[in-house]
Amino acid sequence: IGLAGENRVYFASIEQGRSSASRGGIGAVMGDKGLKAIAVRGTKDIHVARPDEFIALCKEVLEYIKWRNERPIPGVMPILAGLGSPQEMAVHDEKWHTENFSWGNARYRRRDFWNEDVAKKWEETLENARKRLISCYNCPMKCGATLSLPGLPTYMMKCFSKLTYTMASMTDLDFGLRIAQRATEYGVDGFSAPQVMAFALELYEDGILTDDDMAGMPSDNEGRFIWLLDRIVRREGVGDVLANGTYWAARQIGKGAEKYAHNTIKKHEQLPLKLGMLNPIYFVMYATGEKINITQIEGNFPQAPFPKREQREAFVKDWIQVPDEKFKQYFLDWEPRGEHAFPYYPTPEIVCDIVDWQERMHYIDDALGLCAGLSSFPLKPPYHMHNLPNFISSGAGIDMDEDGLTQIARRNRTLVRAVNIRRGLRRQDEKPPEDHWKKRFPELEAKLLDTYYKFRGWNNQGVPTKESLHELGLDYVGEDFLQRGILTENEDAASSNEAPAKKGNNSGEGVNREG
Repeated sequence: IGLAGENRVYFASIEQGRSSASRGGIGAVMGDKGLKAIAVRGTKDIHVARPDEFIALCKEVLEYIKWRNERPIPGVMPILAGLGSPQEMAVHDEKWHTENFSWGNARYRRRDFWNEDVAKKWEETLENARKRLISCYNCPMKCGATLSLPGLPTYMMKCFSKLTYTMASMTDLDFGLRIAQRATEYGVDGFSAPQVMAFALELYEDGILTDDDMAGMPSDNEGRFIWLLDRIVRREGVGDVLANGTYWAARQIGKGAEKYAHNTIKKHEQLPLKLGMLNPIYFVMYATGEKINITQIEGNFPQAPFPKREQREAFVKDWIQVPDEKFKQYFLDWEPRGEHAFPYYPTPEIVCDIVDWQERMHYIDDALGLCAGLSSFPLKPPYHMHNLPNFISSGAGIDMDEDGLTQIARRNRTLVRAVNIRRGLRRQDEKPPEDHWKKRFPELEAKLLDTYYKFRGWNNQGVPTKESLHELGLDYVGEDFLQRGILTENEDAASSNEAPAKKGNNSGEGVNREG
């Protein structure tokens, strides 16, 4: 961890040479424990249960990766057309991101921002900074890059952090890459940190934070962002408040600051994305997801319908990854306009199936330590529900099939839910930012939550029922809920939005529209 983790900044990350664990402030947990780093050196052999079978599966996956990379998905954003973590380090065309995502404190759409001059300048910036594309160990994909800017140490970057600092500061790619180096060294989340700084400057511009709060802050925009970052990670002055994120900082600052912390879900900053029509799939994912990031739940199902029926028919022909053939029909029936379009299609029941499939794959990846960039995140990935049980069986010698793996994923997902329920999570917390979509439909949104809760085996407050916990072999969780008053024998306690007090002795358009 960096200085942010040491000082328990709420959005501190754990950094690794080719990646980071950032969402949810896990770096602050290490800092609180006085743990600076974990180093591992393997010295023993790896034992594979059935090596010939396992290696044959690996070769199949490798061949598929080669085949798939030669056949990018047409009609979607360039970074989603192929495999791997979104290929931001290789892609220069940022028209969609810069004109559809919001700038500043997730406020401003710059619809005419991208032009030939910007495209040329940004391409030169990235080409000059990027030393080489890099992969994780023994992986054929190259999702990250080493960047080296004059006067700064070389560092690694991948995915959307390429743009988050640029867009929050309303500057250019050169400054975004420069401050990202500093932020990576400090160890902060690339989604939250830029928004927290933009939030602070918006409060300052509107007189809620004063010159006394910002004493010593430079007058230029770039200087202000660096000044704020330095103070946040050290918890100095106003940085001590901002280090808790926009949700908690707004409540400490007061004076109406709460309305400026407008882009949070479950008290965490989200992608700076503001759209038009309600998307029922993304509503459920944003509202109920507990990994605090939409990219950790979206993935295998397209994010928007393809404009023409023949395009959708072509897409489903080799869509072998679907867990059930019904998903092909869901996609074929999805239209850009009309009765089978947003917000009333997909129906709540279909939404449940789609969300369940996508979330299931992410939880499986977590359980296996598998890269989402080759499994749960991209369209038509090499690892999927049909071959992963074979990898587990041949590699670990565990008898596994699709039903068993699905049960494990649902069990893990429910345990995460249970932890958050114990901490007070209820239905009132399950909502996207009010301004995420311009066109909202409260009755439909309530029905979507009702249907999804029932699908999951949760009661009307989102608490897993004793029956659903029993089906997953989690009776001990049900007993804990009873002891704490979260559930009662007739399960009527959760009709209240308030988390109960503890009881007993408890020690324990054919383009990407959303992410």
